Amino acid sequence: MPSLLNATIGEYRLVEFLGAGGMGEVYRALHTKLGRVVAIKILSDPGQDRSLLERSYNEARIQASLQHPAIAAFYGFYEYQGRPCILMEYIAGESLAERIRRQGALEITEALGILQRVTGAIAHIHQQGIIHRDLKSNNIKITPAGEVKILDFGIARAPHTARVTKIGAVIGTADNLAPEQLEGQEADTRSDVWALGVLMYEMLTGRLPFEGSNLPELYAKICSVQYPPASALNPLVSPTLERILQRCLRRDPNQRYPSASELHDELASLSDHTPKLGGHRRLGLWAGGAAAALVVLVLLLVWAGSPSAPSAPVQSSASAQDAQLKTITVDVVSGTAEVYRNDRRVGSTPFQLSARVGEKVELDLKQQGFQDLKVAFDVTERPTYSYTMQRSQD
Repeated sequence: MPSLLNATIGEYRLVEFLGAGGMGEVYRALHTKLGRVVAIKILSDPGQDRSLLERSYNEARIQASLQHPAIAAFYGFYEYQGRPCILMEYIAGESLAERIRRQGALEITEALGILQRVTGAIAHIHQQGIIHRDLKSNNIKITPAGEVKILDFGIARAPHTARVTKIGAVIGTADNLAPEQLEGQEADTRSDVWALGVLMYEMLTGRLPFEGSNLPELYAKICSVQYPPASALNPLVSPTLERILQRCLRRDPNQRYPSASELHDELASLSDHTPKLGGHRRLGLWAGGAAAALVVLVLLLVWAGSPSAPSAPVQSSASAQDAQLKTITVDVVSGTAEVYRNDRRVGSTPFQLSARVGEKVELDLKQQGFQDLKVAFDVTERPTYSYTMQRSQD
C-alpha cells in the first residue's frame, strides 16, 4: 500500500507513519479543526481475501466493546477507498519490546508493575468472553508518564466473532503461542496465560524463553517446554516468582492459571511483599539516607541558634507535578510548516517538543505560499496546539 501521508480520512489528516504489519499500516493523525491526535489503522487492500476484511471488522467490534485504562481507547470506524480504518487512542512512548531491547532485563518492581497492568487488562477481556490470542511485547506501549497500554486486537476472538478463524489454523506470533495453538487446537483463556508467562519471562531476563534457528526447532522447544529457568539468567528472580512463571508455562493447560484474573491476583499479593529495590541498592540508600539525616540535624541545630534565620519555601506536590516534562505537538491545519525557535530551524510540523506545564513557548512557523506566523503560548495539559496560517497576498 503506497504511503497515505497527508491524506484525509473523515476529518483527520494523516501526519506521521507509525508502522506496518500483516494487515495494514498505522498512522498518527490530526483532526483538521480541533487538533485532536489519534492513531488510525488502515487495512491493506484485501483483494479477494474476505478473511482480512472480517478480521478488521472483528477487531473494531472487539475494541469498541472494551473500556479499560490499560487498553488503547476505541474512537471510531471509517472506510477509506473501500478499506476499513480503525481510529484509536494515540499512545506516545516506546513499546515494551523496545524498552527490553534498550535496557535488557527490567528491574523486578518495574516488571511486576507492568505485569499487573497487563494482566488486569487481559482479566477484563476474559470476563467479557474475549481471548486475545496474540499477546506480545510489541503490542504493549509504555508512555513517558509510565502508563501501560495494550494496542492490538487484530486476531482476538469474541463469542460473536468466532467464525472469523477456524480451529486447525495456526494464527499469531510463533514465539508467544502456546503448544495447543501450535497444534491447531482452539485457544482459550489459558492460552493467553501462557502468553503472559512468555511476556513475564522476557521482562525478567531480557530474552524470550523459547528460541530456535528455524520454525520446526522453535515449535519443538515450545511443545516440549524446554527453556532455562529465569533465575538462572537473573538471580534476582525469587523462588516464588519462578513458581508463578512456571505455572504459566505448563504444557498441560489444566495446570496453568485458569485465566488472567487468578494470575493478576497472585501477582498483586506478591507485589505487596516485594521490596522496592534490591538488597545491596537498598542498603546503599539506607546508608546515604542516614548520612543525609545527620547533615540535616546539624543544619537544624545551626539554624536554631541563628537569631534571624529565614524560613525556606516548601514546594507543594502540585508544583512538583507541574514541573514534570510533557510532550506536546505543534501543527498547522493545512500543509507542512517549518518550525523556528530563536531564529534557528528546529524541525517541521507536526513538531513535538518537551516542556513543563506553565512554561512559555515561542515559535515561528514558515510555509511557502503563506504568511509567516509567530506563535506564543503557555503550556497546559493540552497535548496539541494547532494553528491556521494565512495565505500570502502576492
